[in-house]
Amino acid sequence: TTMNIKDAVEQLAALAEPHRLALYRQLVQAGPDGLCVSDLQARSGLSQPTVSFHLKTLSQAGLLLRDKQGRHVYYRPHFDAMHALMSHLMENCCEQQACLQTLNACCPEVAA
Repeated sequence: TTMNIKDAVEQLAALAEPHRLALYRQLVQAGPDGLCVSDLQARSGLSQPTVSFHLKTLSQAGLLLRDKQGRHVYYRPHFDAMHALMSHLMENCCEQQACLQTLNACCPEVAA
């Protein structure tokens, strides 16, 4: 499937802010279980409203999934969306298949 330009631009714009990029990278490193908002707040040193604002922006761009468990809210990377964006960026790269195989080896759980 080919990602449309509008979605790619929206996702790249959401990532084009230092705090959001740092939060996203922390969530990617945490893996499919994600992290609780309070954990992200403690790790980032940002206020809860600021963290929530950035997570909402990333979620609206389709890069994060949100789960509420009791009183806690967890965010996790939407790996399918990340994979689609990376594939979009790499679709005309050198020898396309070699680049995409490298991406698939990195993220086998989302390889299509």
